[in-house]
Amino acid sequence: MSALPVAQIFPDLLAGLAKRQQFIVCAPPGAGKSTALPLMLLQHAGLDGKIILLEPRRLAARNIAEFLASQLGEVVGERVGYQMRGDKRQSAKTQLLVVTEGILTRLIQSDPELSGVAMVIFDEFHERSIHADLGLALSLEVQQAFNPELKLMIMSATLESDALSKLLPDAQLLESQGRSFPITYSYHSIKRDWQWSEQFAQLVTKALAEQTGSVLVFLPGNAEIRQVEQQLRPSLSAEQELHSLYGKLSLAEQQAAIRPAQQGKRKVVLATNIAETSLTIDGISCVIDSGLERQASYHASSGTTRLQTKMICKASAIQRAGRAGRLQAGHCYRAYSEEQLNHRPFAASPEITRSELSRLVIELMQWGADAGELQWLDMPPKAHLGQAKQLLSELQLLKNDRLSERAEHLSNSGVGPRMLAMLDQAQTWQQQHNVNGLLWRACQLAALLDNNSSHKSDQISQAQAELAGAAKQQYQQQLKQLAQRFKVKPASDIDAKWDGLLLAQAFPDRIALKRQGRSYTCSGGFGLELHESQHHLAKLDAMVVCDLYWPEGRNQGKVALACELDLSELKTLQTERFSTQLHCQWSETAKRIVAEKQQRLGALVLSAQAAEQLEPELVAKAWLEQIERKGFSWLPLNDKTRAWLERTCCAQQWFSELAMADFSDEALLDDAEQWLSMHLSTCRTWQQLKNIDWLAALKSRLDWQQQQQIESLVPSHYLAPSGNRAAIRYQLGNAPVVSIKLQEMFGQPQSPQLGNKIAITLELLSPGGKPLQLTQDLASFWQSAYVEVKKEMKGRYPKHPWPDDPVSAQATHKTKRQLNYAKPNQG
Repeated sequence: MSALPVAQIFPDLLAGLAKRQQFIVCAPPGAGKSTALPLMLLQHAGLDGKIILLEPRRLAARNIAEFLASQLGEVVGERVGYQMRGDKRQSAKTQLLVVTEGILTRLIQSDPELSGVAMVIFDEFHERSIHADLGLALSLEVQQAFNPELKLMIMSATLESDALSKLLPDAQLLESQGRSFPITYSYHSIKRDWQWSEQFAQLVTKALAEQTGSVLVFLPGNAEIRQVEQQLRPSLSAEQELHSLYGKLSLAEQQAAIRPAQQGKRKVVLATNIAETSLTIDGISCVIDSGLERQASYHASSGTTRLQTKMICKASAIQRAGRAGRLQAGHCYRAYSEEQLNHRPFAASPEITRSELSRLVIELMQWGADAGELQWLDMPPKAHLGQAKQLLSELQLLKNDRLSERAEHLSNSGVGPRMLAMLDQAQTWQQQHNVNGLLWRACQLAALLDNNSSHKSDQISQAQAELAGAAKQQYQQQLKQLAQRFKVKPASDIDAKWDGLLLAQAFPDRIALKRQGRSYTCSGGFGLELHESQHHLAKLDAMVVCDLYWPEGRNQGKVALACELDLSELKTLQTERFSTQLHCQWSETAKRIVAEKQQRLGALVLSAQAAEQLEPELVAKAWLEQIERKGFSWLPLNDKTRAWLERTCCAQQWFSELAMADFSDEALLDDAEQWLSMHLSTCRTWQQLKNIDWLAALKSRLDWQQQQQIESLVPSHYLAPSGNRAAIRYQLGNAPVVSIKLQEMFGQPQSPQLGNKIAITLELLSPGGKPLQLTQDLASFWQSAYVEVKKEMKGRYPKHPWPDDPVSAQATHKTKRQLNYAKPNQG
């Protein structure tokens, strides 16, 4: 271990421990930061307390603990232990505890001083999970407010350290060289189409033929792993072992994938990005990188998280390729072009900025702080936090904007907020309605859904029976933990109607009513579709959608797992979830705002009848919703108003010194409630909307002085030397244009300007009104092009003046005869 490259920073680190509390360690893959460094701290740092080492993945946490214990000649649970959800090995002797990231949050919540802990180490921090970001934010508060002796260390291979240094300005920065052998690269761009898995399998076969040693293949998810495995297996020889490695496999299956290949055999491991960091698979000298990963992103309009297949960032590409050079010289086949890689960002956006945050909000409420009171590497988005609070409110876990007592009491049950709400309600209903076994059934449903397995069936009633292998083991383990937590014993089956009623507590935003055919509308306000093969679900008028997915490139979600719901039973049990509302909306047919008295469940309209009474606030709200849907251009502004708006936008583009409200379409929509509501509240019809004084409404966003600035800087007309007023045409992004007869510009030596800054483009016209010249440089025109124009036009329009010196001539819109009549009598 002392020969690993990270050992070079040990002297500086040991010296820094005496005077520093924060450390940032940058070390590339293979340096030994996850193994040699914690072991060195355990043996030589003399820390007064326990070391907690955070790992982002369960497999890595267990393997690192077992490896470090073996280095000490011990079994796990003595000086080195581990703790993760549902599994722990530690004792009173444990001085180094390897944990998965969520465990740290639990430890801090239960003991804000982290009593007996000397150091917390965040390993592989570049992965930037929500748990890691929250763990760091809480640890910083613990360090500052409760335990100033606590030491914090952030370790990563590829994280850019500038942002971390700003968050931890007093941290000691330690950089280590890596230990990697040379890696060669080849690029093989494979198109993402229906033949992708076949072509990718061919690349794996090619690599097996060209390289020696075992092969690690990175794929985006277990679906692609199964597809490539199916293509690959028939072509493998008896000497080639094929293994899969992803999070939903059992521990035994994962361990089999990372063990060394048998003597005389080569291993092919098909893995997700679980194998990017913290794991070394013996014998790997070749990596085949699909360049793809499955990334979760929050879909705000539906309040759901979409799993999308995206190309990896440069940091992940570096991590993946580095696996080929951990133990010997290696080669990396990349199933994408070098140009594609060069256009990728260095790092992926952190999970906290693109995820649903209800669990985070619960943790913050338990901690007693708002997100803005903690220190973050990236602040959780306010919009996501707001939607998370709204969901928790719908789940009835909040009381007066705080966690309810029951929710706080149950929050350490290990399940998410949705399942927590269902279990809480099951307890209440079991007591109120004397339904034996209801809480046990809720535990079964929670274990089934929190297991996060890909279910074979799309019906909840069959999904449990079809569990097998690792998924069944995980389900049974989770069910056992929930049963212990809620002190409930197995019970006989209860009426199937309770499944839907219980699940409606977990998914109040996903109660779906049939719209037509295979289309459903959800209580959360978004639509879903059934697959053509889901005939049994299509028979249901109402269902609870427990799982859904979003096909790539589609805006409509698909139902993956659902359960029938009896809405009348739900209304009997929970009348408070149903409401009567007066609803106003725009009717395209009637061309007016219409009102309905609606029976609703969330966004679902269960029944409606026409209402005559329209409240002004609701009318204005209906107009604003319609305007937001259709866009600002939908509004019936007259030509005069549109011209003023275009002028104003041009003024703001040309004259940066103007300090006034933004008049772009986006800004006007964002601010519509302030400047437009008062005018909308009295409108009922399209004609009344047209009759609004739109110019006055828009001008109300400016004070009198600002309105005068607009008229001065971008006037509607240009006063020509002839005395005539010519309209100025404005178009955002282009110069202002004035169309005017050439003779009316005599005596004007230079092109006119707006605000002594913006040159007006002159469209000079013949006496007959035909365009002769476009110019922004009138002086140059008089000196050059005018001579040719005069020569051509003088014969065609002899009645009009064509002086040799137009700059000193009198500007006019008259003929020569009219000019002579206009001269005073000389006699």
